[in-house]
Amino acid sequence: MDLRLTDYVLYLVASVLLTRGIKTSFVEGTTDYNLVVGAKGSAAQLVLNVVFRLDSPLPNISMSTYEDLREDRRVEVAVPVAMGDAYRGFRYVATTPAYFATAPWRSRPFAVTAGRFARDDPAGQPGYEAVLGAEVARRTGLGIGDRFYEGEEMAAYPLTVVGILRPRRSADDRAIFLSLPSYWGMNEIARAMTIKPLTAVLIRPRRLADLPGLHRQLNVSAQTQAVFPSAVLLGIFNLLDLAEDVLALILTLVAIVVGLYLFVSMYGATWERRREIATMRALGARRATILRIVLLECGVITASGGAAGLVGGHALAYVGAQVVAGRAGVVADPFALGLLQPAVLGGAVLIGTLAGLLPAVMAYRMEVAEHLAPLS
Repeated sequence: MDLRLTDYVLYLVASVLLTRGIKTSFVEGTTDYNLVVGAKGSAAQLVLNVVFRLDSPLPNISMSTYEDLREDRRVEVAVPVAMGDAYRGFRYVATTPAYFATAPWRSRPFAVTAGRFARDDPAGQPGYEAVLGAEVARRTGLGIGDRFYEGEEMAAYPLTVVGILRPRRSADDRAIFLSLPSYWGMNEIARAMTIKPLTAVLIRPRRLADLPGLHRQLNVSAQTQAVFPSAVLLGIFNLLDLAEDVLALILTLVAIVVGLYLFVSMYGATWERRREIATMRALGARRATILRIVLLECGVITASGGAAGLVGGHALAYVGAQVVAGRAGVVADPFALGLLQPAVLGGAVLIGTLAGLLPAVMAYRMEVAEHLAPLS
């Protein structure tokens, strides 16, 4: 087994799995809703904050914006979202039960592993119930019935854990969900406001043909903007594609270096074994047999190195996925299987076989009498 080839395959597999997994996680995070409505500002900041919880929120919009959208005949689903502070780094997300409702268009349904979903509190009657994402529960150790708050100023408004979500491999795993009245009750400024604030409204239209009209109407308004999450993702993916191109160039150069190293190693090993090969020829082995043995040896060495690299690549991708999930809530699947694994293993064997082709030809053409002469 060649360690340099193993390292190359390891890094190749890990980088591809992580990149592909992050892209998939971003796409799955935006498939439920077609529009994100928020205050004027950066479209990328709005989507990253509301959908992926990766950025600071934009200024608030009024509750009346949500109420108007809810009554709009073109809108099938309108889900209000208010982004709050954080508990031990995990963001508060205030919303309604519609966020968790089961629907045929939802890519991954919500479910709880323990407890229940928070109640839809009436306005002015906050229940201060919290539903924890799977990662929040795991990292904080909170369980059903536990009460918690962040900072002494919030001691008068503790939240009680009533449910823990099933892992979703998304940003929801790192969120603490509560009702809108609970959020407004915890927020000193919101408590004093007559018209309550929101961060955004998630929209799904009745017909895709209604999207352009909704988008134009909300963007013409001086208070709101409507953003297509897919358009923001396109910009993010363009950056990832640039990084992938650089990575592909680096990996290609490394593959050439690994191939040259394998060639030198195989050539040296064949030269060192010239007396052994000459002895085999003297005992009746044919030239073609020697050629096949050397090529088979090269293939076995590279296949074992490639297989070890595949295992190591998945292990490294798993570690990387945990780091990404812990920092950003976007989870890459480190165990995704497909054409990558056989393609990488086949490529490793091909590189090894090509690297061993010249040493095999050298062994094929080796003269018996010359290399069986006494070494002295």
